[in-house]
Amino acid sequence: MSAPRTRIAAALLAALALAGPVVLSAQDAEPWRSVLKLGVGLEYFTRTLVWDADSRSSPLAAGFAVARLDTELLKGFTLGACLGYGLSSFNGLIFRALPFSLDYEAGSSGSFLAGIGAEAMLIKAGDFEIGILGRYVLSLGGTRTLAVPDLNASGSAGAKATWMRIQAGPVLRYTGYQDFAPFVALTYDRLWGTFTMTETVQELTGTEDKAIAGAGSIGALGGFVYEPAPGFSLRAEIGVIPYSKLAGGLGFDFSGSLKAVLAF
Repeated sequence: MSAPRTRIAAALLAALALAGPVVLSAQDAEPWRSVLKLGVGLEYFTRTLVWDADSRSSPLAAGFAVARLDTELLKGFTLGACLGYGLSSFNGLIFRALPFSLDYEAGSSGSFLAGIGAEAMLIKAGDFEIGILGRYVLSLGGTRTLAVPDLNASGSAGAKATWMRIQAGPVLRYTGYQDFAPFVALTYDRLWGTFTMTETVQELTGTEDKAIAGAGSIGALGGFVYEPAPGFSLRAEIGVIPYSKLAGGLGFDFSGSLKAVLAF
């Protein structure tokens, strides 16, 4: 991760962490409470990647099953962590610095997901709440062994992807309904990582690390939290990230998630 991106990510997460005392000060009249939330869910997103000094692009599609643990330290301020496993597809990457060039078209491969996040409510005005959210996730893919085709000699390649994603921004929520709370958010949404390809053909061997990054970095989220019974809720969310196509014009990447949550 480059130094400017490191500073941006650190500043966004630090700002969210500092929001805790703000929430506490704004809610002095509220009784303190601690709520534990256990959740399971599914997440899926598509992302256009740029690489080779932003001169080429290819799609990323990823889906995960995720387990979450959140704690609401006081009303309106939640910290959480998640673990998951799923599949990611990086078809379209091209490797030219190997003994024999490879166009990666191997489909999806498994990867683990881990993340942290926080959400704080800062201002409440009638039935509206304004807050801030921050999320950071890390995906670690296992090494996938592939046969190298179209050679007179037998060969193999190992592919491994690691990527990170940060989301942070303001949230507007409407709480006027009894058990249904819709929300929208504007986010800084950055994805970056490395795809490593290692190739061995008899005595020849080589490794190429390809830096990848999401083509867009500003996104919008929308969704709702539905609580049909005390202590149980469903959270649905969709997102969109616009980006400029390398060939010209505007494109869009999308995401969606659905989570079931039990609160204690």
